[in-house]
Amino acid sequence: MTDRHSVRVTETPTTVQRDSYRETASDPMQSTLPADASQEVVQERIAGPGGERVTRQERVSQPSETMRRASGVTRIKQVIYFIFGAINVVLLLRFVFLLLGASEASSFIQFIYSLSQPFVAPFLGIFGEPSLGDSVIEWASLVAIAIYTLVSYGLARVVELVYAPARPTVS
Repeated sequence: MTDRHSVRVTETPTTVQRDSYRETASDPMQSTLPADASQEVVQERIAGPGGERVTRQERVSQPSETMRRASGVTRIKQVIYFIFGAINVVLLLRFVFLLLGASEASSFIQFIYSLSQPFVAPFLGIFGEPSLGDSVIEWASLVAIAIYTLVSYGLARVVELVYAPARPTVS
């Protein structure tokens, strides 16, 4: 990536022109740094009546082992929350469709019911299922949503406790 910025300043009393040119480049392929390191090269060229002067500064930063490990833990937690979030959405759709008395003749409704059945099965029979016409309040779906939310939070915390870098304690 290259970012360039030019500034031109003209001083009127002596008609001296000064150009300032600044370039920022990050190119890990041309460097002897590790592949995960980032490099920032800043060049400033100042041109005046006496010639051109070039100033070069280079900053190199490499993520620490702690930062790499923390980013891995974050990614694992995101995957856990995504999987359990998708399960909870399917369970919520099941609850809403049962509550509204959706027709089981629809292939989409059949798909949602069959997809959510294994996740709601352990919680069936805990509470009764009151119904009014075609509408059913399936408490098992709500209990399943609550339990799977708690399980996802617990798994994410366990991953964080086991794999996250230790924080220094202040004594």
